[in-house]
Amino acid sequence: MGAITMSRVVAALAALSFTGGCNDTSGPGGQLGEPGRRGMTVVPRFATIGAGQVIALTARLRDADGNRIETVTIGWASSNDAVATVTSRGEVMGRAEGRAIITATAEGDAETSTIRVVGRRGPKPQ
Repeated sequence: MGAITMSRVVAALAALSFTGGCNDTSGPGGQLGEPGRRGMTVVPRFATIGAGQVIALTARLRDADGNRIETVTIGWASSNDAVATVTSRGEVMGRAEGRAIITATAEGDAETSTIRVVGRRGPKPQ
């Protein structure tokens, strides 16, 4: 997956807003116009961690009946790798003070978590 820039995140959020939001199941086709889809959630939605600390995010995709869909690969990306990086398993590491938006994507759905990193990472011990 390519780098996620703030403009791509804003475009994705604008698209979600245009379609009625992440949990809108009204209208034909349900979530984002796909039949039988209810949406995705990412927890925690907001977190504060220190530089050098790791937090695990969890993404859940649900069908129209609210049942969790287990067989979906979730893609993860950070809006600012200088502040926080994310692994393919949703593990976020704080790198430097600031904010990063972590985006989870699967099956055409996307959801975000805002990570605030505090403190500065010191030099590595020798």
